[in-house]
Amino acid sequence: MAIPGKLGGVTMDDLAGAIVVALDRYGWPEAVRGVKQFCIDFEDANDHVRHEMLYIEPRSTGSRAFDAMLAGLAEHLAFHHGMKVPHWALNPERSVDDKWWFATDTPSLRPLCFVDTPAAFACRGVFLPRSALAHV
Repeated sequence: MAIPGKLGGVTMDDLAGAIVVALDRYGWPEAVRGVKQFCIDFEDANDHVRHEMLYIEPRSTGSRAFDAMLAGLAEHLAFHHGMKVPHWALNPERSVDDKWWFATDTPSLRPLCFVDTPAAFACRGVFLPRSALAHV
């Protein structure tokens, strides 16, 4: 997901823009794949680039679920890399209100999502298997 001409990695705002395009053209499964690629790029980056990737506040994706997912992703990555959680990720507006959102359309996978979702996502009402964030 590298952007030509950028020295660092893709920022959260870049990811939000890519999600907007994916949602418009292909649907939410492709947008979730973009999140996974961001995680891969983040793991491959050095600490300076990780800071740039995480701390730039992303625009809204137009989807409350994906805005919540981005906040959960920022908290999750920050926690696992000993970084401070970005202030924008703590905004209560970046959560799914009174319902849950599953990053799968397969009902039989939903119990797995309840068990396997990292806390940073679950507390925002976003449920996805941990494998959606890691190398497979």
